[in-house]
Amino acid sequence: MLADEVHVTNVISNLVDNAIKYCVKPPEITIYTRNKDKEIIISVIDNGIGIAKKDQKLIFERFYRVSTGNLHDVKGFGLGLSYVKKIVEAHGGRIDVESSLEKGSCFDIILPLTVKKQKIKRTLFF
Repeated sequence: MLADEVHVTNVISNLVDNAIKYCVKPPEITIYTRNKDKEIIISVIDNGIGIAKKDQKLIFERFYRVSTGNLHDVKGFGLGLSYVKKIVEAHGGRIDVESSLEKGSCFDIILPLTVKKQKIKRTLFF
């Protein structure tokens, strides 16, 4: 797999950081990889507060934050998952999320295993 080590590490770190921040009980986080056809799938699974269906398509938008009413106990600007998606797409991949409120989330990062002499686009992401 051809990948930018720093950015892909940041992607995983961001997902783990979110799993910790958005958990009201002791966090349980599982990270595993598997190969499927010509792709590698990196899964980050947590037991956090989960994400409502209506928010799942929006969480990758820059500056979007899921509404928590009048609670402001989690700091952030709504940039992390936007960055994650940009990096994954810059590597020719995609990201999927499955989540249930009060049960947790699973983020799957799907990246190609073989790249035909393709350079990773170096670009300003924001």
